[in-house]
Amino acid sequence: MTEKPVKVTGGCLCGEVRFEARAFLHSGYYCHCKQCQKSSGAPAEIGIPVLAGSLRFIKGEPKYYLSSEIGQRGFCADCGSRLVWRFRDPENDNGTNLSVCSLDNPEDAKPNAHTFVDSQLPWYNLADELPRLRSEDDSDFLESFPGKQTDP
Repeated sequence: MTEKPVKVTGGCLCGEVRFEARAFLHSGYYCHCKQCQKSSGAPAEIGIPVLAGSLRFIKGEPKYYLSSEIGQRGFCADCGSRLVWRFRDPENDNGTNLSVCSLDNPEDAKPNAHTFVDSQLPWYNLADELPRLRSEDDSDFLESFPGKQTDP
């Protein structure tokens, strides 16, 4: 992995929660899992990995919902904007990711894969050549989060 993390800022729709982090903008991915579909209200969520230990909330704090055995989703308690996914164990921030559209400059992000495509809605087709990973590829996907690296 040669991508260097860059500083990003962002927040929720109403402005009550703001964050800054160092993220891997070109390692984003479309997630087609059912939890992302339900939590975002969209056919897929686009997340970008965050360098472990770099996410800091500079205004407010998200409220967290335990959405699975391993993960929780952070959102603004006032406007409902989805902001962050992280492991349930707060000591494990490897794999923390931000919702691309919560960034101040989401146009800087570039997804490089589709994940959980076995849950992809049949009418949601993106004409790209990005790799497509199925649920059984989950462990490999989680291990590949660049946020597990230390800052150079």
